Amino acid sequence: MEPIPCNTCGQTRFSPIFTKESPLGESFSIVSCESCHLVQVNPQPSFLEVKKYYDDSYFTQRTERGYDNYYSDKLRTEISRVFRLNLKDLDFFSWEKKRISSLPLGTKLSSLDIGCAAGYFVAYQKDRGYEAYGIEIADGPVRFARETLKLNIFQENFLDWDLTFQNQFDLITLWATIEHLHKPKETLEKIRKHLKPGGVLILSTCRYGILAKLAGLKWRYLNVPEHLYYYSYKGLKNLLLTLGYQNPVSFSYGSGMTSRAGAGFFFKLRKWIMDRAVKWFEIGDMMVYMVRKG
Repeated sequence: MEPIPCNTCGQTRFSPIFTKESPLGESFSIVSCESCHLVQVNPQPSFLEVKKYYDDSYFTQRTERGYDNYYSDKLRTEISRVFRLNLKDLDFFSWEKKRISSLPLGTKLSSLDIGCAAGYFVAYQKDRGYEAYGIEIADGPVRFARETLKLNIFQENFLDWDLTFQNQFDLITLWATIEHLHKPKETLEKIRKHLKPGGVLILSTCRYGILAKLAGLKWRYLNVPEHLYYYSYKGLKNLLLTLGYQNPVSFSYGSGMTSRAGAGFFFKLRKWIMDRAVKWFEIGDMMVYMVRKG
């Protein structure tokens, strides 16, 4: 556990918010930077200390922080559905159509998904004609992506990854990944080097806003130490612009009401209404950004 400067602004003064225990009984402090207000785990555990939380049970045993068989066809279908909805809400397909029309005939678009897990977005892009790659550190998902889905997956820490891929990708994605990273700002800086001019970055992450504050310690995304950083809507936008990204397009979604087996009609109706209301008023506890490299 090491006290570190704020990853966004470099300041070292923090206000405490919560102390929370992990499933292994370790205690972590969640604080807010007094300068830029980025919410974060600080002091922070090392990369190796966090990696032990990502064993195979994280992907195969349903808990508040993991998945109920991440490798099932049912979950893959649901994740792909969310990908499509997010891309549609960002008007990504309009950008994609223009991008394809600007390329020589027969040239493929290229994509890289960072923190790709079992490679479902990589497979989605490959099926759509992309030259698609992923990068992931967890053993089980990498094995599944390579052996079962036959995908091009690098098993490495992105910040240590070979720079020969500079200016190689039309699209780079960080689906629910940036909150897990020890050095998110440095990751965003390096991503720009790998994007082709005019290429786009898409990232989704949990949002520290009104719903998170109302839920307090019970907020569904307050999972320590897997989640190390909790951005606000404005804070993430400002960071992206500061790093030189352009033309931000964004939206938020997620009311915090989770689907459950056997739920009655009125629960489903209330969830349907709440999910649409928080998206309409832009107060959801998830957010998605698309930005362009100039």
